[in-house]
Amino acid sequence: MTETSPLRGEGVAPLTPLPADFRAFHQLYRPAYVRWAELHLGGRDEAEEAVDRTFEQMAAEWGEVLRADSPAGHAWALLKRHTEEAARARGRRPVVMDTAAFETVALRDAVDPVGELAESLSVYQAIRELPERQHDVIVLRYCIGYSTAETADILGISEPGVRSTARYARHRLKETLGLSGEAAEAAKEGGDDEQVH
Repeated sequence: MTETSPLRGEGVAPLTPLPADFRAFHQLYRPAYVRWAELHLGGRDEAEEAVDRTFEQMAAEWGEVLRADSPAGHAWALLKRHTEEAARARGRRPVVMDTAAFETVALRDAVDPVGELAESLSVYQAIRELPERQHDVIVLRYCIGYSTAETADILGISEPGVRSTARYARHRLKETLGLSGEAAEAAKEGGDDEQVH
């Protein structure tokens, strides 16, 4: 957390000492949370602010977080709420990568930059329309690049749950994008649960 956190005050020692398990949780999850928030808010500073607010709330409610069935799942829900609030405060909806943010990815090694960009726009629009859990899994696994195990840990769900959710999401994306017949079969053979085509 930043030195100007409401838990600390400007250059002042923390109001209450932060428990070691909270500090470990913060160190483990903060990088993933910032990457998520940055994709949805479009800027590093906005992302860090939303993540810091998330951890400030978690610190204040740490006992409750630890009593949750899944502390990581509880924390994830808080992160998403703070990210959405940050987007609304700036008068916009949180979205996965606006055009400027993913143009670089789409065009980096493209033979046909315009075709690649149009295809990428379609894919990211389809991702935005997925149900919430499917959206989260697809963004963490395929947009950010976390492994199945890392995604499960971040979301506070099981690895089989991540694989199953990814499978349903991929099926839905294929339908939305009109991949059928040979294209869908090629996508399935090309990577099962490990790649989105």
